[in-house]
Amino acid sequence: MPQSFKYIEQLSKILKKAAQGGSLKIGFLGGSITQGCSPTLPENAYVERVTKWFKEKFPTTKIERINAGVGATGSLIGVHRVGRDIIKHNPDIVFVEFAANDVTPKKDTNVSYESLIRKLVTKLPESAMVEIFMTLQSGESAEEEETKIAEHYQIPSVSYRQEIFKNIEAGLYKWEDIETDEVHPNDRGHGIIADLIAELMEYALEKEVDYQTDYQVPKETVFGAPYLEGNLVEFKDLHIVEEKGFEATEETFRTINTGYASVKGAQKVSLTCEVEGKNVFLLYVKGIEEERATIGIKVNGEKVDTLDTFFKNGWGNYPETYPLFKSDTKQKVTIQIEMLEPEKGKKLNLLGILVS
Repeated sequence: MPQSFKYIEQLSKILKKAAQGGSLKIGFLGGSITQGCSPTLPENAYVERVTKWFKEKFPTTKIERINAGVGATGSLIGVHRVGRDIIKHNPDIVFVEFAANDVTPKKDTNVSYESLIRKLVTKLPESAMVEIFMTLQSGESAEEEETKIAEHYQIPSVSYRQEIFKNIEAGLYKWEDIETDEVHPNDRGHGIIADLIAELMEYALEKEVDYQTDYQVPKETVFGAPYLEGNLVEFKDLHIVEEKGFEATEETFRTINTGYASVKGAQKVSLTCEVEGKNVFLLYVKGIEEERATIGIKVNGEKVDTLDTFFKNGWGNYPETYPLFKSDTKQKVTIQIEMLEPEKGKKLNLLGILVS
């Protein structure tokens, strides 16, 4: 056993029940690695390999898989979408992978990640969680902080980061042998993740454990959980006060798939909406097209910033967040967004509002 597998009681209980037949539902929440980025064939991605392992291990059990990986997203978006992407499906096991995407700034991602984990263990008390720790080539990762959260909530984990750097140092392979770039594994790398997860599953399945003690969600937090009740509110569900120059559209960010797009040729592109909450973020498309717009933002009638949605020299379009409002008390918040220089044919895509 190459890693220290702890807190496997709930996982063991679920796996041993699955071995007897029936059904098993597994959920995956994470970024592009979980989505399935960079293997030569889709079936070589770690999620597909792990799903195949479950089907082969439990041939008489119906295995259902939910893949809620969305590229270029971290735990802030994750905690706001987990309700609709994972929790509503009531999976038996949930794998969470955000360590590589949650690297900066950690003081913010620490609370978003803990909010996510606390939400999962609170809303899915009968399920088992597993944390997966990925890494950048530099070794940068949120593993240290996320390990503290795993310990606090008694969640087992596997560390791809520890495994590969140990083997790289031992001369078994180089980074380039298992990765396609600074973060995305190739076929071999995805295989390593899947093997680590399979080892944990085998260990939990075979080990005799005591099921007598019921799990209790800790009263205290490690870093805080301000987004515990967060939700991703799509524009079709928002209270829109006024709207000009927008039309409903569908984006291709998997589960984040509805929003508003500016109408080409519109002389005015603006939107005013109202939400109620303590923490409010704008979710929009950061894009590589040069015609991506700059917008002016007002909150409760006061200008707070101008925001450039152009991703200069970027690698592709992705869903990005912008903080609009933060308070210790729940308040009604009026948000005004207006495209600057719409007459120049600029392009703007809004995906929704994150509210907690």
